Amino acid sequence: MSLVQLFFFIAIALAAIVRVSILPRRGWIPVTVWWGLVAVAFTYYMSGLTPEETTRLLCSDTLVICEFAELMLFIAIVFSSAKGSRIISRYPGIMIAAPIAWLSAIASRSFPGIDFMIPAIVAGGAVCVVSALLIFLCRFLRWGKETLYKVSLFGFLICIIYYGIQ
Repeated sequence: MSLVQLFFFIAIALAAIVRVSILPRRGWIPVTVWWGLVAVAFTYYMSGLTPEETTRLLCSDTLVICEFAELMLFIAIVFSSAKGSRIISRYPGIMIAAPIAWLSAIASRSFPGIDFMIPAIVAGGAVCVVSALLIFLCRFLRWGKETLYKVSLFGFLICIIYYGIQ
């Protein structure tokens, strides 16, 4: 994995964490649990793929384009204040599935010789705990829409660089 790809996945995760930290408590707790369940499902899925298929899945141009579109939606959330903002303000971000898939690919190959249930539970628990801790940190630091704007701009830059390298 290249360093730019690592920065790309970190930018995706950071944007999603900051976005979800803006939601009220009854909004971000189910999202973090959902991310853990997605990690469990992806670990089962990634365990059946070859390393070449995993690389092709995680290094696609479509992934970069979808992240770019999601970051544009995050910018729209920052600048919206009309009645339509209630609809898009509930969007937590689905591109976090890419870093979760990358973590699941690592977890599915980290424990050779044991059942895939253990790496799936480890990956799901790690995603839930780490994302909840990062959301607590964002809320403690009182990161809001202005930080989401800055993180989105950083994500745009990383998307452009990563797309150009591919």
